[in-house]
Amino acid sequence: MSRRSYQQGSRRGSLRRSIRRLWGFSWRAGLTLLVPLLGVVSWYVWQASKFDLALVKKMPARTVLIDRNGIEYGTIHGENRRLITDSEISSFLRKALFAREDSRFLEHEGVDLIGLARATVRNLKDRDFTQGASTLSMQLARNTYELREKKSLNRKFLEIALTYRIEANFTKDEILTHYLNRIYFGSGCNGIEEAALSYFGKPTSELNRNHCALLVGIIRAPHACSPWRNLKGALKQRDEVLARLVAIGELSEPEVEEIKGENLDLRNPNAEIVETSHGTRVMRRPLETVFDSSQIKEGGLKVITSLDIEVQYALENLVNTSVLPEGAQMAGLALDPRNGDILGVVGCREQRPTGFNRALDSRRDLGPELIEALINTASLERGHLPIKGNPVATGRQLGFNDASKLLRRFGLEGTFGNGDDFFRGTLSVSLLELATAYATILEGGSRPATVFIRKVESIDRTLFSRPPAIFPAFNDHAIPENLPVFFSGQSLSHADYWTVSLGKECVVATWIGFDQPKRFELTATSILRLSAAQKEISGANKNRQ
Repeated sequence: MSRRSYQQGSRRGSLRRSIRRLWGFSWRAGLTLLVPLLGVVSWYVWQASKFDLALVKKMPARTVLIDRNGIEYGTIHGENRRLITDSEISSFLRKALFAREDSRFLEHEGVDLIGLARATVRNLKDRDFTQGASTLSMQLARNTYELREKKSLNRKFLEIALTYRIEANFTKDEILTHYLNRIYFGSGCNGIEEAALSYFGKPTSELNRNHCALLVGIIRAPHACSPWRNLKGALKQRDEVLARLVAIGELSEPEVEEIKGENLDLRNPNAEIVETSHGTRVMRRPLETVFDSSQIKEGGLKVITSLDIEVQYALENLVNTSVLPEGAQMAGLALDPRNGDILGVVGCREQRPTGFNRALDSRRDLGPELIEALINTASLERGHLPIKGNPVATGRQLGFNDASKLLRRFGLEGTFGNGDDFFRGTLSVSLLELATAYATILEGGSRPATVFIRKVESIDRTLFSRPPAIFPAFNDHAIPENLPVFFSGQSLSHADYWTVSLGKECVVATWIGFDQPKRFELTATSILRLSAAQKEISGANKNRQ
């Protein structure tokens, strides 16, 4: 072997040894780094596993009250939030949100590695956490679990671990929907539906492109750029969203100008919200009989009630404007005799009612004028002819025991007097019981089961449904003929004044008196006005002609 060949072989051997040493060092160094790296990853995976994934879609929201004609009239319980479904998110809203917050949302698995690398380089350059590279999924994780720790590697790693858990357990559509339901849009609006209704008076599904771009724009600064606080700032954010859509080729410049020209119709923040405190307050009690306290507190329900909002408003006006003796109270209730729907209820003359409702909770003596139709019905049921204008004589034909049993078929559950006092109307009834009793007469002896709530729905299913129920109370031959359309009278003590107005679709009953019973009289003018207004609500004159 020549010297030159030997030297070349020696160099090749040396190179191979160097490569082997370098490979061995790299392998050992990589293994040395990999072990702690796996430890760190395992630690954050373990930490993330402690969080309840059910919280991602569990958001306290307002329970919405709907009247029987589909009109919303109030909200109760929960946070100032309303939930939407995926189908209510328009394609433009999706595009605007992706363009502004997460352009690769449909491609990445929760963490945008390209964006994260770019942000990391920028943060190293700025020597601060100036860039976050948060995807929509990461923002959902941060907002769901309230990761409020100051920006740090610890918070970011935990956020990433939680994000991968969310992505593994929810679809992209679910993540997007939960995100829009959860985030804050300023001025007390949690979630996009509350923001859409508050700012523009429209549900999310009906927002135009101008609305969508503005709402997406204010996500990054909801307080400072709320359109009610800073419309100029909100419009600037909208313009940035539209510019981004142009930059990625989703819009043209002419389309941007067209969108800016769409009507914004920003609502006045001081505009009066149409809501009935009486109709809202009264629904708390029946809800508590259907659901437990945790379900009620969480809210987010849609309650289809029995109320007819027009009847409710008319009844409130009747109670508030009737001329009464000073200090007297008044309550009113309207009932659909055909199915038992409680169409309206007012428990006091105050604008903001308390838990005690005089239409439901108070029982007072009825009096001879109002008991007569009930005694006459019971008498006809037993084959006796009523003695007009004399409920005592009619009742004596039945006897107290039989008459009291028959009157309980009307749904009367209060205390009954004895003997002739009972036939003179000494029996305590609630306004609801009285309206039900006269509805039974009007319906030919069929007593409707009274209800406040027909159906309760969550965002994805029906939780409760109650169809109408009718109970036979009397034979139809027992119903008195030629019933008046209006009944009124006082108790024997003159401490309670009652009225009932009969319409085919609505029975209206009212009570007037003092909380501490005392004798009083109504003027003839007050009674005439009360009669006219009550007949108008019930439609008695129109329906009974």
